[in-house]
Amino acid sequence: MPSANTLGDRLRRLRLASGLGQQDLAERARIAAGTVSMVERGRASVDSRTIDALAQVLDVDPDYFARAGLEPRSSTPQLRAYADASQKTVDRVQSDSETAVIAISEIGLRLVDDALPLYDGDRNDELEIERFAEDVRSQAGLPEGKPVGNAIRAAERLGCVVLPMDSELGRHMGMSLRVDNLPVVRVSRSSTDPTDAIPGDRQRFTVAHEIGHLVLHAGLEAPLAPTEANRREQEAHRFASAFLAPGDAVLDDLHRLGGRVTLSTLTRMKEKWGYSIKAFVVRFRQLGVIDDDHARSLYKQISARRWNKVEPVAVGNESAVWFSKAAAQMGSTAGMPAIRSMSLRSGLGEAYFHRWMEWSPRQSEAQSLASVSKFTPRKPTQSTEPQTDASISFLPFARHS
Repeated sequence: MPSANTLGDRLRRLRLASGLGQQDLAERARIAAGTVSMVERGRASVDSRTIDALAQVLDVDPDYFARAGLEPRSSTPQLRAYADASQKTVDRVQSDSETAVIAISEIGLRLVDDALPLYDGDRNDELEIERFAEDVRSQAGLPEGKPVGNAIRAAERLGCVVLPMDSELGRHMGMSLRVDNLPVVRVSRSSTDPTDAIPGDRQRFTVAHEIGHLVLHAGLEAPLAPTEANRREQEAHRFASAFLAPGDAVLDDLHRLGGRVTLSTLTRMKEKWGYSIKAFVVRFRQLGVIDDDHARSLYKQISARRWNKVEPVAVGNESAVWFSKAAAQMGSTAGMPAIRSMSLRSGLGEAYFHRWMEWSPRQSEAQSLASVSKFTPRKPTQSTEPQTDASISFLPFARHS
């Protein structure tokens, strides 16, 4: 029987990761109201029947609550403001990330070495941040002055565990944190609903932005004042811009295209760099190529063409591959599919692993109303092997010399 504190901590983490409130969990487990709150605070002992009921709802083995070494330590996510996303949603993503890292450790998946350099320069110096972004590109194995072919794969080469999110965090499409010092990046999946789809260029910028937080703001507590929060966001934006669109390289391209910053020129540059037209307006303003008046003129033209939501030149969505490849390298157990094997070894239901490895576009809210997630007792289900490299989504770039 686990100790009261151990049981309470793990119950709270799994409940938050599942997006359930205390009352919701109590009702689904058919236990007395208030029991969950008491257990999570370590003020109530429970019998094996209650543990079994909670485990069934949360889709874990009952012995998961008693295993040794499942208490992770997480850094604080660098979000602009929790008011921008509900605390419940933030807690869900953070708790789910902690559960994933625990599972990775329990299973013994082979991690990529953490190659993220930590910035120790002046964060007020934008040029120094740009130079540092070049260093991080080099660490990720990216050729100097060339486009990032796949931002998620670059993050994985730097040692990040990149996992999908089924929804956005307010206006945030991503979140980053360290769990037991392992860098974790969460990225929103796109949607089958065109009105809710996430363009690949926005997804790529999100990944680079979260890498920026990991390298620029390591060890810092979440900002309390809005001014500090906005300053860190701008620092991560500047890093992401330099990571995806290195200054010297994009200036050379602009020169080859005639040197004038027009929508036509920016469209051609987007085709090569996988970087949005609006972001290029900001980038050339950063680089001193255009002034505020020129930028405002371009924004008006973009709005007049209704490009604010859908720009020309579609950039494909990306997906992570490390988890699937690591699972495949681990191999099956007694002829058992890899996901089923990981489930048994970790004590977590197979649905957890499918969630961490599923990158296909999510159903829209209207499409999923008929298939609302129901928490039911764990049952052996037919498993599928994790996806392989054949499912990687690459950017449809047309390379220009």
